[in-house]
Amino acid sequence: MMTYEDKVDEIDELLAKMRQKWTLDSISWMDYDDLSQNIRIHILKKWDQWEQHRPFKPWCRTVITNQIRNEIRNKYGSFARPCLRCPHNMGGESCSLNKSGLQESSCKEYAKWEKKRKPIYDVKIPVSIEDKVLSDTCDLHDEFDFEESSRALHEEVLKQLTNERHKLVYRMLYMDNLDEDSIADKMGFTADITKTGKRYKQLNNLKKKFVKIATEIIDTNDIIQ
Repeated sequence: MMTYEDKVDEIDELLAKMRQKWTLDSISWMDYDDLSQNIRIHILKKWDQWEQHRPFKPWCRTVITNQIRNEIRNKYGSFARPCLRCPHNMGGESCSLNKSGLQESSCKEYAKWEKKRKPIYDVKIPVSIEDKVLSDTCDLHDEFDFEESSRALHEEVLKQLTNERHKLVYRMLYMDNLDEDSIADKMGFTADITKTGKRYKQLNNLKKKFVKIATEIIDTNDIIQ
């Protein structure tokens, strides 16, 4: 039976990779060292959920991804406009209270938010490709079931992928959260060496294809829960 201590080095390696993947150093309010420590504690608490006959890294990577996503959502969500919780919210940007019928600064709460919190709300936060596709079609701070919406999106994308190798790459990228080097090694993709590091042309082209398919699905299907 493997213990948490047996996997400490692998956990630290994954934490370092995820920091780079999500470009978390660009978020001024995030102390990644503190977040990493909280994630380690969370992994320890979840340890009995790892089925040890299965690979450790995919499971651990999923736990880390979920914790980072929750941290960003919780921190950033506190800066959302007050209209989302207001009884006068008529949906979209409509308001039943303001004479203009819009959510705007004639409302004192909106004006206060616009002055103090909107600049932070408008900052672009780093997200994974899956989150980017979903956030293009709905407000990240509205109430919706992220996990169910993600599951439905994955299912629909896989239905449209007829090439089994493409399906495998999709699963490794967005469902197993494997890093690009691991995927390229498994699929036999050749790396181009650039000034900024390795680049996998085949993998990048597939990622563009996946995002295009996912965006089209969201535009034509009601999958957001």
